[in-house]
Amino acid sequence: MWHRPLSEMLIDVCDAVATAGVDGSAVRARSVELALPIEVWLREVDDELLLIADLPVWRWRTAFDQTPGRIHITWEETAR
Repeated sequence: MWHRPLSEMLIDVCDAVATAGVDGSAVRARSVELALPIEVWLREVDDELLLIADLPVWRWRTAFDQTPGRIHITWEETAR
């Protein structure tokens, strides 16, 4: 499958953000906001309807490709 389910894509993005500043740097982000292009559709996999959503496969689009949507994600630090 070229594209992943939405949950797998979000886990990968979250992992990348979480490990980005772990090297002991003096700067600490309390909030991260992302706006990513995303291709979304429903696909039947093993008799189950699955929401497929992933980053576009190709960087350059042709006249035949649909314009990707956008997903906005915000992570904010909260008090425990």
